[in-house]
Amino acid sequence: MRLDVYLADNLTGFSRSQIQKYLHENTGSVILVNSGTKKPHYHLKPGDTVEVNIPEPEAVSLEPVSINLDILYEDQDIIVLNKQPGIPVHPSCGHENDTVVNALLFHLGQKGLLSNIGGEKRPGIVHRLDKDTAGVMVIAKNNLSHTHISRQFARREIEKTYEAIVKGTVIPASGIIDKPIIRSTKNRKKFTTGPAGRESLTRYKVIDSRNETSWMEFRPKTGRTHQLRVHAVSIGHPIIGDPLYARRSYPVQYIALFARSILFKHPKTGLEMKFSAPYPVHFVELANTLGYTIK
Repeated sequence: MRLDVYLADNLTGFSRSQIQKYLHENTGSVILVNSGTKKPHYHLKPGDTVEVNIPEPEAVSLEPVSINLDILYEDQDIIVLNKQPGIPVHPSCGHENDTVVNALLFHLGQKGLLSNIGGEKRPGIVHRLDKDTAGVMVIAKNNLSHTHISRQFARREIEKTYEAIVKGTVIPASGIIDKPIIRSTKNRKKFTTGPAGRESLTRYKVIDSRNETSWMEFRPKTGRTHQLRVHAVSIGHPIIGDPLYARRSYPVQYIALFARSILFKHPKTGLEMKFSAPYPVHFVELANTLGYTIK
């Protein structure tokens, strides 16, 4: 197997292009094979020893901005946030300094840097939530934590629970949505289900149903872009307030979807940790309007 292919398959948290960049620019300190440097196309042989030295985080040219963060937990290795709706996770076109990343840089100040595995504009970001989706997410404060948590995601060892309010009465009241997801050919901003897509698996159950809506719990086993939103549409029950996949028939400011809880192992101690986020205000207001009881 080629060296770059082997590393891409076994080194969680790095893209193949990033690995190739390290190999092309290797000065003998990042990736070693039998204590020496090799080209990306080098074919590994039985008995070869591959050593990877994860680069230390570097300061990034992003602006620290004073944005309120709802921190559920923090130590030297991780931060667990309750992300607010309407805030992008990382900078992008049109959102250069109003993101979770900008807020994290301001929060940390001189106390430390974030991991840089995810790229210059995504320091500390191991996984993400859509801009209008609220809820719990984990931030890596160093590359070792980033790699460990990424590996847990890749092995599907992390348990994420989401809650949503969808249109219609969902029948059956529990089940598994096993439908591959692929980018739409009609609208590049959207995704859809189809046999040519990537494996996508979501477990669901109905918490309650009222007024031709259903309050749902989703447990994704894979982490595809827009997975829950696309899977909800695929069973005929789009999430209320979804600006991309549902018609606006309810007066809600944000999508009625949020990351309720996450369970993972601490990257340094190995101890199992679980964190839950409180219901966001817009979710509670919509639920109460529809007759659900959420405090």
